[in-house]
Parts: sequence; structure tokens; C-alpha cells
Amino acid sequence: MNRKEFLIAFFLSTASLGAQAAPEFLPLDIDKMRAMDLESIPPFPAEMVLEGESENWESVLHQGDFVVSVYEAVPAVIEISDPFPYDEFVLVLEGEVTLTNIDGGTQTYKPGDTFLVPKGWLGTWDMPVKYREMIIIETDALLAAEY
Repeated sequence: MNRKEFLIAFFLSTASLGAQAAPEFLPLDIDKMRAMDLESIPPFPAEMVLEGESENWESVLHQGDFVVSVYEAVPAVIEISDPFPYDEFVLVLEGEVTLTNIDGGTQTYKPGDTFLVPKGWLGTWDMPVKYREMIIIETDALLAAEY
């Protein structure tokens, strides 16, 4: 299973289908997102894992025009060697991550930091400690991704 198949399968399997009540506000409480229970999800493909393990958990908080989820991983270095398939907004909740692009530029993000991984980005995600983030991705872009 490649990353695209993995992401689509996960998001679609956790999405609530059927009749829904009128939309309500979705508070994005940082303390609650740090403490919430997450579901185990499939590992990244082995060829993407440069160091560490690929143990991941996630919980979808909302799926509409955007997918909002909380993601967690154990320490690992993940290589993105195919262009990142969509824009992804990230809020770091726990741990830290260092992104290194293919030109060697690096940036480290810690709890409370936000960043955007642009569509087409290439490089590595280095998560030296347990890492948790809230992510927002446009649903149509996620479903159209060819990763």
C-alpha cells in the first residue's frame, strides 16, 4: 500500500457517512487534542522510513471541505521522495519535527508552532521524539492525490 492508498483508506474509513444534524462549531482545543485517544493506522511504506519505526495513530475530527485530524508518530525519519501531493497545514501539539528540504534547508518546529507543507515539497520529516500534530488538508486534494 502506498501513501496515497493509506491516507485515502484511513480518511474514508473514519468518515461518518449518512444523515447529520446541522453543523456545529468545532472547537480545536489544544489541550484536548494533546490528550485524546487516537486509532492505530497502517505504517508508512518501508522504503519511506529512513530511521526508527513507522508506528502511527490518528483521529479525524472533521471531514467536510477540509479534513481536520490529529496525528501521532513514534520517533522516525520519513523520506518524502515523491512530490507532496497536497497543501497541508500543521499545528505541532507535542514533540518536535525537523523538516529538511531537498536543497538542504532545515526548520525545526515545536509545540505551538504552525507551518504549511506545500504541494510538491520534497525532503525528510525527522521526528526525534514522540510527535503529535493537528493537520488540515482540503478533502478534494486529498482524494485526488497521486502519492
